[in-house]
Amino acid sequence: MNDIGSRRLPLVLCGLLALAVAGCADMDLPAWVPFQGPASDQLPGVPTPAERITELQTLGQTAASHSPQEKQEISDKLAHSMAKEADPLIRVEIIRALGGYPSPAADAILKAAMADPDVNVRLAACEAWGRRNDANAVELLSEALKGDVNSEVRLAAAKSLGDTRNPAAVAPLGEALDDSDPAMQYRAVQSLEKITGRSLGQNVGRWQEYVKNGQSAAPQSTAERVQSWF
Repeated sequence: MNDIGSRRLPLVLCGLLALAVAGCADMDLPAWVPFQGPASDQLPGVPTPAERITELQTLGQTAASHSPQEKQEISDKLAHSMAKEADPLIRVEIIRALGGYPSPAADAILKAAMADPDVNVRLAACEAWGRRNDANAVELLSEALKGDVNSEVRLAAAKSLGDTRNPAAVAPLGEALDDSDPAMQYRAVQSLEKITGRSLGQNVGRWQEYVKNGQSAAPQSTAERVQSWF
């Protein structure tokens, strides 16, 4: 090939490439091409995580409006979803919703959630058990109060023990008064006030005496003083 031909060949190739690009611009390309992935992450008929979270929050907020049969059906469906859910954010919302749908299936899931590897799921489980006042709730919350490795979960368990209003929670809360963390002592006192109806202030020693002996040298509660007037 002579020198002139050698110089013309790159020009010809560039011209052909330009024509090919121009031709492709006029074609309707598919929404998906190999190695580029789908045009959208949302699949038709499949709710997004945000939509699922909104639905679960609505279920939790409307629990009181459902009939016993509906509650049972919803509880079973939520329990089934929790068993195969990998997203911790959605697991949190499932647990919160289950708190309003008591059933054997829900109780089993809520119990397992107290040992979930995700801290936020355990926090949600503490909140859910605080909406119950049975012995099972007190037992599970007491175990978390004493043994969970996360301080936030332990504080949440102390609060939820107070929310149960169950007198059986007084003893474990009394043990929490011995904790060296002032935040835990404060939370235990708040919960003891809820359960006992007494107001002994933030004096930890008085509360320890009350838990131990069932009495305290502190002034009577307002209700007790009113009763003594009659």
